[in-house]
Amino acid sequence: MTDSPALSKSVLWLLLSVLSAVSMAYYVNEIWSANQPPNFSDLYAPWWGAHELLLHRRNPYSPSVAHEIQTVIYGAPVSPTPDDPLSIGGGFAYPPYAALLLWPAVHVSFASAQELFWCASILLTLLSLGLWLRALRFRPPPLHCLTIAFFLLGSFPALQAVRLQNLSLIAAAFIAITVFLLYFDRFIFAGIFLAASTFKPQFTLALIPWLAVWTIADWRRRRSMAWSFLATMLLLVLVSEWLVPGWIPSFLNVVRAYRHYTYGHSLLDVWLTPAFGPTASAVLLLAALVLCWPYRSDSADSPRFLLATSLQLAVTVVVIPTLAPHAQLLLLPGFLCLLPTTPMPKPSNSLARVLPVAAWMLLAWPSVAAFGLLLAASRYPASMLRRFWQIPLYPSPVLPLAVLLVLCFVVYVGAGRRHPDSLGSLPPRQ
Repeated sequence: MTDSPALSKSVLWLLLSVLSAVSMAYYVNEIWSANQPPNFSDLYAPWWGAHELLLHRRNPYSPSVAHEIQTVIYGAPVSPTPDDPLSIGGGFAYPPYAALLLWPAVHVSFASAQELFWCASILLTLLSLGLWLRALRFRPPPLHCLTIAFFLLGSFPALQAVRLQNLSLIAAAFIAITVFLLYFDRFIFAGIFLAASTFKPQFTLALIPWLAVWTIADWRRRRSMAWSFLATMLLLVLVSEWLVPGWIPSFLNVVRAYRHYTYGHSLLDVWLTPAFGPTASAVLLLAALVLCWPYRSDSADSPRFLLATSLQLAVTVVVIPTLAPHAQLLLLPGFLCLLPTTPMPKPSNSLARVLPVAAWMLLAWPSVAAFGLLLAASRYPASMLRRFWQIPLYPSPVLPLAVLLVLCFVVYVGAGRRHPDSLGSLPPRQ
């Protein structure tokens, strides 16, 4: 009987998470993606590039391959521009070794590859959540786990990535696996997965320097991760050179064209203009590394290490040249660190206590707005509601900055607490 109120509250949260997921699924499928080309998919470019590279040994960066991709997605090749004279924007924009990840899918039709990716993306997202929860030693009851899973899968970044079939889901999962392996001192395998995650190199922009500093701080114990990472990267580069001789200049050309094709600017470019954004990004990356410097000696199973790693991933979302919300999947460990039940430093400053609430409100807004649109759909056709498609996305340019600011406060507070006991009672590592 005493557990009845707690159970009722848990059930209500579960129902709320399901309602949130349903509302966001309606918004993504019926409103946000309504005007996209029928064959639009972020998966097709890497899949076709890998298909042609592995089966026919064609250069995936060639204009001919790019034009074939554009024809399928848009119905015709895109026109040349001063920023993209070869019209290669929207083509294969990954290192050649990314094709190895898609190797099983190049032997089937693209429709079958889409189904495989859909299943794999859902499983990898749930795996990422489970690994972060385990690394944080946060073991909620099964009902709470199900609630968190619905909130995650029903978030706009996750649904956007699934809808677009974007490889961000795989890269985020590889990063979660890397940190989980470090948590159990599996340094060699952690180095392998860290190297594998560089197929989307922007996602590791801040993580690799942080892990390099962390490794050097206890070189004798952690050096195997460095050697494993370097050896795996060397192997991947050599395999790429064998597959596509002289691939690096071609890859950089595609990346430059891709930035113009996708409006490749960072959040700091938006807030500070492209003239000052890159400088601010470099300063912010360095500042984050300096802020996490006191944490460099902490073991990978400590809350402080996970907090510092979450901060580096939040910095990544702010500085990388993309405004796509699916990159915000990297904010997952940061939000988990901000849960009141996790063993993280709790700031006593009143402003620092208010900031997490503001971050959670920004996170909740897209679901609230999507629910409002779902209610409106009972009276108005979806075509009329599409004029309001931006409303759920209003917090998107602010949310990563808010999470980063909160984590900076928490990291700064935790820098003065050297012992795990000061962070609360920790369950044993298992």
